[in-house]
Amino acid sequence: MTETNDLQTGAPSDLNHVIGQRRAVQQLSTAIEAIINDRAATVPSGEAPALGHLLLVGPPGLGKSLLAGIIGRELGSNCHEELAQNILSPAHFQGLMMLADPFDVVFLDEIHELDPVVQTTLYRCLEERRLFLPTPHTGERNAITLPPFTFVGATTDEHRLSRPLRDRFKQIVRLTYYATEELSLLLTQRSRRLGWHVEPAAIADIATKGRGTPRIAIRLLEAARRVCRAAGATTITLDHVRRMMEIDGVDSLGLDDLEQRYLLLLSGSASPVRLNVLATMLGLNRRTLETVIESDLLRLGLIRKSDEGRTLTPQGREHLARTTPAT
Repeated sequence: MTETNDLQTGAPSDLNHVIGQRRAVQQLSTAIEAIINDRAATVPSGEAPALGHLLLVGPPGLGKSLLAGIIGRELGSNCHEELAQNILSPAHFQGLMMLADPFDVVFLDEIHELDPVVQTTLYRCLEERRLFLPTPHTGERNAITLPPFTFVGATTDEHRLSRPLRDRFKQIVRLTYYATEELSLLLTQRSRRLGWHVEPAAIADIATKGRGTPRIAIRLLEAARRVCRAAGATTITLDHVRRMMEIDGVDSLGLDDLEQRYLLLLSGSASPVRLNVLATMLGLNRRTLETVIESDLLRLGLIRKSDEGRTLTPQGREHLARTTPAT
């Protein structure tokens, strides 16, 4: 197999090759097979149906964007992808929808970032399959009927969507964190497709540090490969993984330097530390701290949140004691 650095080459292209997310894959496979059979049974004079609109929900890095692209390929349709942060007005959203040909998939990532006014435009579009476009100079609004399409939204925080918008999705598909064994299989699959030679022990060690998140595990695998190639080697070994940890400052749980500094700040205080104090000391805004840094630390049981602030748990103190050199 020829080696390549293109991670997209190693990504699965159909649902049958997706590792993990068993329930989500079953939901999507069933929905797609049902709509394909419905289309085959549609009489010539009838309009073939489109797959119902989908909302993919789950933490960052679990493969929501990957699944959206696979949905388009499984349906034999184009997939138009956009970030919600780039949709600044109803007109921007309308422009995106006008790109869709019959049975295309329109994928909007981080859909919870949509402005409430655009959310209203979106749920009317999903419900009525129409856009209401203003006429130049007169201000009147003309209704344009869209062809059958499938809208896929992805979110890490579904509760920031308006209730009317959430209700317009035919299916809500929830993604969950991966087991360590699933991450090992995923890393093995990805490395084989890329033509990378990796020792099983290296795969297993990276999987334990991936925190149940493919994006993190793959990033660690890439970093280990850089160490391997810098040394002129062709097989990624456990020693390369350990050297990568030293160079990148990754600890035994896969925590990076910023996450470790967060824990150290808590360990140096006898009382709970307020969120705004932590944000200031780390040079981050509160929202980034809560959504990016704290979510995994809470899930791993390393910190505790209260009205008074943040504290280390006994498990968090034990982890620091194992990873922080004695002075």
